[in-house]
Amino acid sequence: MSGTPAPGTPATGSPALGSPVPKTLVPFDLRALRGTLDEAGRRPDGTSSLQPLDMSEVIIGPGTVGRLGEVVGWLADGAGEVVILAAATPITVRGTRLRDVVESQVASSYALRWVVLGPAGGSVHADEQTVTAARKGAAGAGCVITVGSGTICDIGKAAAAPGVPLVAVQTATSVNGYADPFSVLLKSGVKRTTPTRWPDALIADTDVLVDAPDRLNLAGLGDMAAMFTATADWYLAALLRADGPAYQPGVTDLVRPHGEAMLGLGGGLAADPGRLADLARLLTLSGIGMGVAGSTAPASGMEHAVSHLLEMAATATEAATCAATGGPSTPGRGPSLHGEQVGVASIVAAATWAHVRERVAQGGLGQGRGPARLPDPDVVGERISAAFGRLDPSGAMAAECLADYAAKIRLLASAGDPLATLREGWADCDAVLGRLLTSPAELASGLASAGLPVRFGDLPEPVDDDLAKWAVANCALQRRRFGVADLAMLMGAWEDDDVAGVLAAAETAADGATS
Repeated sequence: MSGTPAPGTPATGSPALGSPVPKTLVPFDLRALRGTLDEAGRRPDGTSSLQPLDMSEVIIGPGTVGRLGEVVGWLADGAGEVVILAAATPITVRGTRLRDVVESQVASSYALRWVVLGPAGGSVHADEQTVTAARKGAAGAGCVITVGSGTICDIGKAAAAPGVPLVAVQTATSVNGYADPFSVLLKSGVKRTTPTRWPDALIADTDVLVDAPDRLNLAGLGDMAAMFTATADWYLAALLRADGPAYQPGVTDLVRPHGEAMLGLGGGLAADPGRLADLARLLTLSGIGMGVAGSTAPASGMEHAVSHLLEMAATATEAATCAATGGPSTPGRGPSLHGEQVGVASIVAAATWAHVRERVAQGGLGQGRGPARLPDPDVVGERISAAFGRLDPSGAMAAECLADYAAKIRLLASAGDPLATLREGWADCDAVLGRLLTSPAELASGLASAGLPVRFGDLPEPVDDDLAKWAVANCALQRRRFGVADLAMLMGAWEDDDVAGVLAAAETAADGATS
């Protein structure tokens, strides 16, 4: 779709209905944002280093679900049936079923069909079976609307046929994945970020958001805590040419300058539409940043890899329980929310960066030590099989992880000695890292003040010490993306004692934040 706003739609995406618009801490103007990105990505030859921003409209504020019919009419232009993808979980807006509100906006002009995904009382997973069901349900649609969680949105982005308008109705400030062209899908039980498509329009009604469970809304703040560590991982990977896109300061600057202010949003967030709108705008900026970078690297580093492993472990446990009992998953079981886990894991990632920078200061890059010793494929294959065999005895999960990890090692080997690159330019590198990173103590304090967990054991579904250590120790083995844990491994600084020390440092930071 083009970037031209719908007729009658302000370029800023400001709402037309609902209560008065509160003062904004995080501004958002889609037209101005396009100009900023054009400038940030412009090469000397006039081409852009960034991917196109293929969203036509973002509408955030009170009463904005009341513009759904207008948006669908503009995008679909009267063509075909409207299919709505949603979970079975009931959602309300101002005491009315959101389903009824959506139907009141669309049903008078279009044939309407709801496709309910996932079990009646359990969690929706973006696995092959669910995505296939969504594709079948959306087949032949003239427009697809997703109503619900980030997982529902991810499924919709994977299910909507090319060229069919896609509208995402955000129902909580839980994740940053509503406004990007990727879907996190399960492949052989492994979380994989898959290129899919942008939604053509995003609607985030603060009247809907304020009715969401408090945990869901706070989870988005935890997800955004990754900005304090993932951007450093992205910079490192780009410096070593280890995979992914070139580092783009202009993309980092979409969200990182708002970091400290974001942590201040947590107090009273759930009951404050203005704060929810600010967080929704920040999540949207983060998603757009990933999309134009062509990768989730700007917002997904070590902390997300740790969370993915915890989610994979919980999903495997849930599947084993279902198989043993012969019934569906039990409501309330399964992982803590993605953002809750990412928040805790961000503290650990910050502690890992502190550990690595300290080891470098002590000579850990090893002047005169010779080239880095890259992992032996056979040895690492055995380690990955041992690490993931506990979740999937069939070996499919381990094979999926090994394929990505082996590709990472081959790419590193082809680019020369990564430690030599860092030795030659560490002073400049460390200066950039210092501007991007936040200390574990500061991060823990901000998350705790927002009411988010700061320890794995304090998560709503507590993670015991053994599982936490497993996830942190093996996070680099799960995917192709290079991060700080990979660097620690290359330096010989990721043995059992090192991992234990990082976890102890994160615990100390959590103690200071909650004492």
